[in-house]
This record gives sequence, C-alpha cells and structure tokens, in this order.
Amino acid sequence: MEKGLSKKELLDKIEEEAAKCERETHGCGRCTLAALMKYFELGDEKSIDLILKAALPLSGGIAQTRNTCGAALGGLMAIGMVFFPGKLGEENMQDIQTAMRLGREYYRSLEKELGHIRCYDIREVGLGRCFDTSDPDEYQKFVKAGGYELCSRVCSKAARLAGEYIFQIKEEQRNRKGARPDRRT
Repeated sequence: MEKGLSKKELLDKIEEEAAKCERETHGCGRCTLAALMKYFELGDEKSIDLILKAALPLSGGIAQTRNTCGAALGGLMAIGMVFFPGKLGEENMQDIQTAMRLGREYYRSLEKELGHIRCYDIREVGLGRCFDTSDPDEYQKFVKAGGYELCSRVCSKAARLAGEYIFQIKEEQRNRKGARPDRRT
C-alpha cells in the first residue's frame, strides 16, 4: 500500500485506477482486480500479470454473456486473495464460511449500490438497452452509446467497495494477531 495515504485517499486512487483501466484497456473484471492488486500489493509482477490474464474472461458478464457483472467478480477475487494469503488447502471450514459470508456481503452491497448485479440489467438501465458486445455491430453501438463510460463507473464502484471490505478484513486479521489496528480514516 502506498505509504502516507489515508484510507479515503487510497480508496479514491483505487476507484480512479479501476475506472481509468476500463476506459483505456477494457475488461471490467480484470480492471477492478488490477486496481485492487496494485494498491493492496497483492502479488509480484509475474503473478499479477498471470492473474489478470485469467480474469479477462470474467468481463462482459462472464465472457460477454451478460450474466454476473465482471467487476463484481474481480472484487470478489481480490477479497478472496486478501482473506486467504496462504496456500490452497491451508484454510479450515471456519475460514471458508467466513470468506463466503464476506463475499456474499460484498456482492449484496454492490448489488444494492448498482441496482442490479447482472451485466444485462446494468447495461439495459444505464444505456437504455443491452448490447451483445460479442457481435461486432452491437459492440460498435455499445461504444457509441457510452458503454465504456457506464462500465468504468461500475468498475470504480466495485473496486472501492471491495477496497472497503479489504480494509475490514485486514483490520480483523491484525486484531486476531494482537497487532495495533490501522489508524487510517
């Protein structure tokens, strides 16, 4: 994490980074995840590159099927990465249930903030109709209708909210270990 920034300043940067990534390079799932990985330092350069490649098909509501919002999925991935910093199989059932609860709370909070969690519904409400971006003609209409502006706003909201949950997780982890809590505000 960038030293000297308050919690609010860090969340502002995460929000801006996610929106900028979606506007410039596209891929809501990876853009949301990229901003969170960058500012929470979730991996080295090689692992970050590999994870972001894997996250690309989450975009467009999972591989352009317009189902669950890719930005929401990118946020869930970051939450999971922070909650389970160890190796696969090191967690216990209580850890798994806690991670599921936190993920569910994030998902429902984002759904409430956006009004919908399905890409199809987000696009229909935000753009007046849903475009099938897997079709080249529909993709051009999506771009002209302001699709990337809409999706950049969704990415910024998803990333900021996931960042808030990550701060909560890190605080709980410090408290369990007996460390002093984070004093950022």
